Formats: sequence, C-alpha cells, structure tokens
Amino acid sequence: MQSIELSIGGRVRRAHISRPPREGVLPAVVMLHGAGGTARLAADQTGWAARSSAEGFIAAFPEGTARDPSAPPDFLRNPQTWNDGSGRGHVARAAVDDVAFVAALLDRLVEAGADPHALFVTGFSNGGSLAFRVGTELADRVAAIAPVAGHCWVEPGPGAVVPLLYLIGDADPLNPIEGGTVRTPWGSVEEHPAPRRSLERWAGAAGCRLEETSRDEGGVRWSGPVGCPVPMAMGVIHGHGHIWPGGPRLLPEPLVGRAARALRATDAIWHFFRDRLAGRGVQ
Repeated sequence: MQSIELSIGGRVRRAHISRPPREGVLPAVVMLHGAGGTARLAADQTGWAARSSAEGFIAAFPEGTARDPSAPPDFLRNPQTWNDGSGRGHVARAAVDDVAFVAALLDRLVEAGADPHALFVTGFSNGGSLAFRVGTELADRVAAIAPVAGHCWVEPGPGAVVPLLYLIGDADPLNPIEGGTVRTPWGSVEEHPAPRRSLERWAGAAGCRLEETSRDEGGVRWSGPVGCPVPMAMGVIHGHGHIWPGGPRLLPEPLVGRAARALRATDAIWHFFRDRLAGRGVQ
C-alpha cells in the first residue's frame, strides 16, 4: 500500500491507499477504522485491501487523530478517533475537521484515477458514525455509504442523503440494539440511541415513509423504509457483537460480545456499492 500525507487545518493527516494493477478510471472505497484502531489494522481486519485487488477498485484507509499526535497510537493509552458529530472525546474538544480530511482524501483519490462519481465510504463503530456524517455533509461527492456498528449523530438535511447500507449486531454491548447507557473501554459513560433511530433519521431526510418492510435471511433481519427514492437497508445480525462481521474478534468477549458468522460485511457492502455502479451503467 502507498502511504500519503495531507495537510488539513494545520494538521498532518495520513492515509494508506491500495490500488489494483488495473488501468483506467476505477471506483474507490474509503474504510474508516473504529475508535482506538489504525488504518492498517482496518485493512487487515476487514479484508478491503485484498478485495480491492480481486475486484478492481481503489481502497483507502485513513488514520484518525490520536490524543497525543507525537506518540504512537495505542488502543487504550493513545487511541485514534474521529470527530463524528457526537461531541465526544478529544477530537470534538479540538474541533478536528475529519469531514474536510475525507474530502481532501477523495480529491487525492480522483487525482490517482478514481471515478469521481463512484466514491464510497464505509466504516466501523466510531468510523461508521463518521461515515454517516460524511454521507450528509459530502452528499454531493459520495455515491453511497455503509456504516457498521455506528450511529448517525448528526441530523441530515432534507434531501441531503445518499444510498445507505447499515449493519449492526443485536448483541452489541457497546451499541445496544434498544439503546441505553454504555461504558466505553476508556472508562467514560455514554447514552447511546437505539440504532433504528439512525435509520429513521436517514429515511426522514430522504422523504421516505417510516413504515418498514422486513425479512429474515440466514441470521440477518433486513429492513428498510417503504416507497423510498433512495436505496436504503438495515441488516441486524442475530447474536453478533461489536465486531466487524466476518472479521476476527480483536478484543475480549466480555467487552465486545461474540462474533456471529451469518454475514461477511465486506462482501455485503461491496455488493451494495457495486449495485450502485450497475445502476449508473458502470462496470
């Protein structure tokens, strides 16, 4: 992977880019790691780098901002996080502009041969929450988003939403399916809304009726608003915790729960993104 640096608001920001050995203009997927994670860990954990080579798209893995940028990132002592609009953590106190960072990264990807009409964003946990924010504030740049185990902490403007695939486990102790009080790995206590609230926000901004259709399919309950002009679906994975679906569990089970094997998030998300390309006549 190629490592790049971008200057955003006086900060040096970093990302890794994986480009397959294929000529021409290509789609691009930005993968946002979870709180405490790193870009390279996200690339390995999710399989997006390998998928980009196999399917022929560019994959980008940006780094969040650590509490102490002068020290190496560390999950507990010096976690990297994103300013997802929730007002949480050091990134909110420092007003880190992660939306501007993603926008600049998209510009760099286009310069490197990405199709400006086929830019996609996904992310896990805090990175999934930033994907929601990016999908709102960069709706004119992003073709679709796919947050995993995050929340939409911002209020999308009317009509300012893009196609959405939203994945979460119903046994996630850090994002309870019914919402509630959560103690984070860093000791803070937070109130988290029910994940369905994020879908409701997205559907409402798109002008959709909030009545949902749903179906159970191999351990995943799929739902989505009726009569929606924007493709939108939420997949709730039965028995799954706070883990990238299909990836390894990297933290203790008492903290993040168990991993179900009903769905591989990277496969499902890429199929969703690829369907958006097919709808535009892009192969």
